[in-house]
Amino acid sequence: MDAQAKSGSRMPLGQILVERGLITKEQLEQALRSQVGGMRRLGSILIQMKVIDVEHLTLALSQQLNLPILKVADEFRDDVKAVLPRYLCRKYSVIPLSLESNNVLRLAMADPMDTVAINDIQSFTGRAVQPVLARFNDIEQAIPAKMNFNRQDLFNPQVYYSVAKVLIAATVILLLVTGGLVARTMSIQRYGTESHVADSVIYSNHDLTIDVDNKGSIFFSGRGAFADGSYGIRFENPQRFSDFVKVSQRQFSPAQSEWTAWVLKEKLNVAP
Repeated sequence: MDAQAKSGSRMPLGQILVERGLITKEQLEQALRSQVGGMRRLGSILIQMKVIDVEHLTLALSQQLNLPILKVADEFRDDVKAVLPRYLCRKYSVIPLSLESNNVLRLAMADPMDTVAINDIQSFTGRAVQPVLARFNDIEQAIPAKMNFNRQDLFNPQVYYSVAKVLIAATVILLLVTGGLVARTMSIQRYGTESHVADSVIYSNHDLTIDVDNKGSIFFSGRGAFADGSYGIRFENPQRFSDFVKVSQRQFSPAQSEWTAWVLKEKLNVAP
């Protein structure tokens, strides 16, 4: 009896797995609930649940369908090397074995009951598919060894999807990096730079430098936008520096005034 035998003559796959002690009734019921409303195969769901492996599924399918488990190497004929692209074989875990009379394609499948795969491959090849059972690992290993690689393996939805994922990931990374650089640039433009040298912390921005040593002394240097020449003044404490800034506002640009006020308040804890 082949995979096209009437379903009424078959024991349900779940019952076989329960009777073999591979799953419990509770696990079967959970898998069946997951299957409701979808196109997924019960065996695939149980494998995703990690309650069985592909070998258990193959043995159960062999019993259910009364099919022997064929070896691809023993059944494969070279005249089918170009019948299917590799990507389609991998997508459905199948590999063609031989071209039979009356336009029939004999197809090794990890799940001969996968009607979605059968219908898709029949549409692709224009041949009637005769499914037979083979082990998943046997099929997967045979695909690159026996099937021709062609341009359809480069230009197919799976490749497009993979490339799209890579491009999207690269774009996201680029945006994050660019965003970080822009944020850093904006931060530097607004707050300047902060560096630690020996016993000093140095704040720089808008042609001004505020050098604070570990004793609280401040050396203020640079050039005010509206001042004649450059500054180079030391203050014994932040409050003296704040007093100087207040009386010298007309010598600074708005950006310089805003920045010095920010350093006094946020870094030196002095009200500007």
